[in-house]
Amino acid sequence: MSYATLRYETDGPLAVLTLQRPERLNAISREMVAELADVVAGLEADDGVRVLIVTGAGRAFCAGADIKERAAQPGDMAVQRTSAHLSPAFRRLERLRQVSIAAVNGPAAGGGLELALACDLRIAASGATMALPEVALGILPGAGGTQRLPRLIGPARAKEMMLLGRFVDAPTALAWGLVNAVVEPAQLMAEARTWAERLIEAAPLSIAAIKGAVDVAMSADLDAGLEHEQRASASLAATEDRREGYAAFAEKRKPHFVGK
Repeated sequence: MSYATLRYETDGPLAVLTLQRPERLNAISREMVAELADVVAGLEADDGVRVLIVTGAGRAFCAGADIKERAAQPGDMAVQRTSAHLSPAFRRLERLRQVSIAAVNGPAAGGGLELALACDLRIAASGATMALPEVALGILPGAGGTQRLPRLIGPARAKEMMLLGRFVDAPTALAWGLVNAVVEPAQLMAEARTWAERLIEAAPLSIAAIKGAVDVAMSADLDAGLEHEQRASASLAATEDRREGYAAFAEKRKPHFVGK
């Protein structure tokens, strides 16, 4: 599939999605929102892709919403429509069976950071910076930032970032738990691919079950979460992959999982 604002490539079970507006620091336009939604819809129906890497072209990951485009249509409803379409697209990304890795190659602000937050894992280049600075525009992070950031780094630090519009550097993001790892820029995509390869080798049903159980943990009380965990555990116990995993361990060999 060819897109105007994105580059989407697959290599067997690995897909790489590159935001492709480097002249605008990959700012999110209305066209990009529609194209992101189309990519996610395709992934929902694609059993062949196991891992998705999301990154940006040029020196930025994503500078957030295209404010120049919004300023050209300054009506209140135009701003509301952007968030109303972008937030569901990020939620669908978050709910994919595939594991998503944000390879944050440069500044990730506003909707750009919200996109990274919707991914399962985040690896940052050492020079990357991150912020949710919408307060300076008289708005708030409207694509999941106010909900996902506190869950990830705690309410006090999340409020610090959002209320002050503070940019944090990659080492701070790592210390706060905002990203999983920091690497040198030249190693970013290689590191993301290394993580992807390990995930691709893992049991697909286990990966999906773990993702689902963690999502439940973030929204349910402990008893409900434990009940969900036991149901998922029982379901996995009856799979071919569970039997293969146990056999491979006993035979001291590498398992071959098939997703059944």
